Amino acid sequence: MAQRDTLTPQDWIKAAFRLLTSTGPTAIRVDLLCRELGVTKGSFYWHFADLAALRAQMVAHWRRVATSDVIAAMTSAELAPRELFIRLFETVLSQPARDYGGAMAEAAIRHWAAGDEAVQAVVREADTERLAFLTLQLRGAGLSGPEARSRAALLLATLIGLEQLTGEPALPRLDIPGFVDAMLTPARMVDATGGAFA
Repeated sequence: MAQRDTLTPQDWIKAAFRLLTSTGPTAIRVDLLCRELGVTKGSFYWHFADLAALRAQMVAHWRRVATSDVIAAMTSAELAPRELFIRLFETVLSQPARDYGGAMAEAAIRHWAAGDEAVQAVVREADTERLAFLTLQLRGAGLSGPEARSRAALLLATLIGLEQLTGEPALPRLDIPGFVDAMLTPARMVDATGGAFA
């Protein structure tokens, strides 16, 4: 049996994410976490005041890793818009850390948020930060404000969906450069006679 001083708070967070993604938010319980890690309840309380403290650290960790860290990595690279979006897709789709529940962590957090207002608030903050970043990048690529915002929402939905579908053998791999090119191409309007104009 592991000793309480050999575990870190991060070990508990990882175990909680594994339970969240495999069973759902009701599985984030002290007894199940202790069983998962092979320790006593005293070990849990050595690291956390209570279950609410662990849960708060879980969602803070998710927001930082899945949003703030990704945005920081993308902006520090000083890439042209096309390369930035391609790298963003590659980064998000290559990140399913198994220690933290794998590719289903995003879906599990969103499921949890549906029944927990505190988690829902963090998810909304993360989505707001993500949409603002994507919109800014699309505006920088020359799209108008409303068009950039609309495509940012589509990009975010695509990223979230593709992350959940990572590893599905029946699905063809997305042509990321082609998709990015389509997102960066300004919409063309069609006049009443069927002719297109920019």
